[in-house]
Amino acid sequence: MHTSSNPPTERGSAWALAVLTLCSFTLGTGEIMIAGLLPDIAADAGVSLSTAGLLVSSFAMTVVIGGPVLALTTGRARRRHLLLALMITYVLGNVVSAVATSFWPLAIGRIIAALAHSALMPLFFGIAADVVPPHKRGMAVARVSLGFSLAMIAGLPIGTALGQWLSWRATFWAVAALTLAVTVPVAALAPNTPGISADEDQGRLAELRVLGDRRVQIVTGITALCAAASFTAYTYVTPLLTDAVGFSESAVTPLLLLFGIGGTVGNLIGGRLTDRSVLGAVSVCVATLAGSLLLLGATTSFKTPAVGFLFLFGAAYYAVMPAVNTRLLNVASQQARTLALTVQSSAFNLGTALGGWLGGRVIAAGAPLGWLPAVGGGVAVLALVFALVEMAGERRRTPVADQEPAGEEPADQEPADQEPADQEPADQEPARPAVETPKAAESTV
Repeated sequence: MHTSSNPPTERGSAWALAVLTLCSFTLGTGEIMIAGLLPDIAADAGVSLSTAGLLVSSFAMTVVIGGPVLALTTGRARRRHLLLALMITYVLGNVVSAVATSFWPLAIGRIIAALAHSALMPLFFGIAADVVPPHKRGMAVARVSLGFSLAMIAGLPIGTALGQWLSWRATFWAVAALTLAVTVPVAALAPNTPGISADEDQGRLAELRVLGDRRVQIVTGITALCAAASFTAYTYVTPLLTDAVGFSESAVTPLLLLFGIGGTVGNLIGGRLTDRSVLGAVSVCVATLAGSLLLLGATTSFKTPAVGFLFLFGAAYYAVMPAVNTRLLNVASQQARTLALTVQSSAFNLGTALGGWLGGRVIAAGAPLGWLPAVGGGVAVLALVFALVEMAGERRRTPVADQEPAGEEPADQEPADQEPADQEPADQEPARPAVETPKAAESTV
């Protein structure tokens, strides 16, 4: 993806990040609002609740499959034109769902929206990384991710209330209208250049090569495992809070609001940690996620500590997002950034689907509901192992990694088995620091 040759101003960056946060809030609300509308949709469409639940899984699987396909087929399209087309497609998908008179047209509308969603989020993250200096990249990515936690706090309850007050169709219309409203400002932020320039174009195999990068594989694996760990518990959070912890149904909404507030706090903290050390932030946030889930599972018989660990769970889960996304931005080559971020989004949605499946298997096996967060915590521990191994390996390859800014940390160095291009032999005059060497700053692998 091309970046502007002009350095971003502080005011311009703040405006750009505000627009991108609103865009991610819109897409996040459009994705999760279905959870509060399923009973009404099932009754109106004349299908069972489990059948209506296919609207959730079909959305996730469309993102998993469609995202990489779109990234490969649109990599050379002009970013602004591509973004406009995808935003209009997202509007179209929600309109189709709003006017659907039966289940299958509604499902088709959701699939259309999911297809646009899968390609839009990588574009948003890429623009966010380009409008700030490299050392502020982690916070910029966190600001875009913040839209998702705001969707959990405000988008979901507002969408549900609107659906109950008017109809579930009104919620789809509202998302379509909000998407239209943000289309022009976000399109103005996108560069009117191809995603890959002629001199960078080495064919589709050059883009696909990023998928063979071990560092890309590890960070997407960590993302999938963290999503699976979280949604093993969160998919069934309502019965967990009512049947296992003992809260009334009326208490579930404020408790979910508390989870969302924790997510907002965690997202901001995760962004600041990421700007200090990307891999350090990944390890700390994943460790916190594992600990919060294990402790939540251990305290389901006690309301007060359970509420505290639910808040910590939300904070840890949303803190992971800016860390893993920034890591991917650093290790993916410039010409394959969009594809890498799309694969990252697919990994998240795949982990979401796997987490729901794993939680279902735990329940089907007759285990108590309190086991759900404990099982999720076990999955998060596995993700932590990968994160710690990767951090240790990076430190062996680049001993000064911890001292480098997040935007230029060891991910941008040459592979360990090769001598960095800008490093001179030991018996010669020491080379200047990488941050002063234009070649080093542009050597993203």
